[in-house]
Amino acid sequence: MKNGTFMSGLSSWTTTHSQRQADNWRRREASMASSLPKWRTEARTHLLIRLFLGTLAFGFLTGIVQIFWFPFLFAWLPFTIAGCVSWTMLRIVINTRDAAPAEELDEYENEVVRTWQVAAYGMFSTFTLAVAFYMVFLPVINPDGLDHWIYSGGLFTILGLMAIIAMPTIAYATTFGPVPAPGTTPPEDADAEQDDTNSGPAPGTTADTDTSTDTTTPTRGAPHAHPGA
Repeated sequence: MKNGTFMSGLSSWTTTHSQRQADNWRRREASMASSLPKWRTEARTHLLIRLFLGTLAFGFLTGIVQIFWFPFLFAWLPFTIAGCVSWTMLRIVINTRDAAPAEELDEYENEVVRTWQVAAYGMFSTFTLAVAFYMVFLPVINPDGLDHWIYSGGLFTILGLMAIIAMPTIAYATTFGPVPAPGTTPPEDADAEQDDTNSGPAPGTTADTDTSTDTTTPTRGAPHAHPGA
């Protein structure tokens, strides 16, 4: 009886917590929907991804070099700032849809996000085990400059977690691109409109209009065609 009451209470708390998280996400999404409109392009989104991954690579380099030349550890400051800024901007231009409630995403978006979340969880489990072994065997080996090795271990842990956490975000950004700001035309739609204008009928001619074809451009949130469909 007590177990049933506990599980019932836990289930109720989980439902309430999930609903609260969904409401918080909707408020955040609404507040950032108009932010960074000039960065909501495919090219700049990919630039943010490259900047973020570059800062992680530089961070790992710092962790290795400072073992042999300790002053290099102060290089963590610029790469940390650059990494945090690029990561924040990347999540803003996709409106944090990598963490959206399932009901806010279409079927294909849900499939991509959940697949990468599962992959990230698996990598997190393996990474945590590797960190545990590192911290267990490091004192046994007791290398020279043990404090440098401990610092590098902590730095590698932070960088590894950042890389794992970023997997669903980068997957969403590369698959679906940035979310256009309200009242703006997605770049690909703008290019299509420009092409239609440039390829219009020559002066003095009349273009035939086929009203039987639906030319409505799908917008974000409509079901995406699955590549295998």
